[in-house]
Amino acid sequence: MRVNNDEFPVVVEAYQTSGTNQNFVAEQVVNTQAEIDNFSALHTGLLIKARKLQDGELGLKHPAAMRRTKRQGSSAVLLFLLLVIVALVVAGFATGWIQRNTGITLGN
Repeated sequence: MRVNNDEFPVVVEAYQTSGTNQNFVAEQVVNTQAEIDNFSALHTGLLIKARKLQDGELGLKHPAAMRRTKRQGSSAVLLFLLLVIVALVVAGFATGWIQRNTGITLGN
């Protein structure tokens, strides 16, 4: 079975035929002709069908679906909040506000 390069990824399916019935045996999402040949070799003697992969079947295993957008904005916000908290703690200790309100005594 040959599939054009522009049609990948496709789903190849193996069926056991008995009379007019076709019983499903296995399926695999493939991205190359070599994977189709390997699937066909593993299921020799069975009816092999190929079909286009539908959008809902892509999931996270498909390389196109695995592309992630960079979320630099959220990490920048978290870094900014962390710096603000550290600055407030330093200012609180420098002015003595934290020591007065919590009863902490440093030194003696």
